[in-house]
Amino acid sequence: MIPLSELSLIWLVVCLGALVQSAIGFGLAVVVTPLLYLIDPSWVPGPIIMMGLLVSLFTLARTGFTLQMGILKPALLGRLPGGVLGTWLLLVASVHWLGLAIGAIVLMAVWLTHHKVSLALTGRNLFGAGVISGVFAAISAMGGPPLALLLNNNQSAAAMRNTLAGFFVFSAALSLLLLLLAGAFGWDDFFKGLWLIPPVFIGFVLGDRLVQHVNPDRLKQATLLLCASAGGLLILRSLYYLLTT
Repeated sequence: MIPLSELSLIWLVVCLGALVQSAIGFGLAVVVTPLLYLIDPSWVPGPIIMMGLLVSLFTLARTGFTLQMGILKPALLGRLPGGVLGTWLLLVASVHWLGLAIGAIVLMAVWLTHHKVSLALTGRNLFGAGVISGVFAAISAMGGPPLALLLNNNQSAAAMRNTLAGFFVFSAALSLLLLLLAGAFGWDDFFKGLWLIPPVFIGFVLGDRLVQHVNPDRLKQATLLLCASAGGLLILRSLYYLLTT
């Protein structure tokens, strides 16, 4: 049984992440993952991946399930070996090493977003982004930054959101399958994933209503600051336990 105080805090975090995602087009996993890992590592990665799958399906449903398979194919081809490698790392690494990795991934995502790094949208780069995304998603549920980096200056915000949602549907399903086969996703993770659905939709509804009244750039900067703080805190806590145990 999940303590009410813990569940309330988790719902608040997820609602905030969904609100940010709805308002500026990214941020759900980057906001939620490090904070939930600080609260209870058992919520990462399975329940968050399950939540991301449902959010991506909802996003595609709003846009008519229009997919750009020319972009998705090479990225998804890279997603399989990356997912296998990431699942193996999840099984062999300790919780504190994983915390260190998650914190580093968050800080990298924040840095790339802030500096607007851009790469050419080629098949080779898409495949490489798929591999890295697979590793990141398996250990932290944050598979978006590598592909978003490629799409950022090559697609409009709406097209990028739709492409990422399509990628997440396939990649999240693959991640859950790999975790299930590896014995790292069970009924407890499934029910935790269900607990995350209500705050996601509350956050999206609030985000749709607030987006007209909030400066997107300021919200983005505040989100990056929150993510960087959470990632840095997670790194410090993980290092403390690694050095003292």
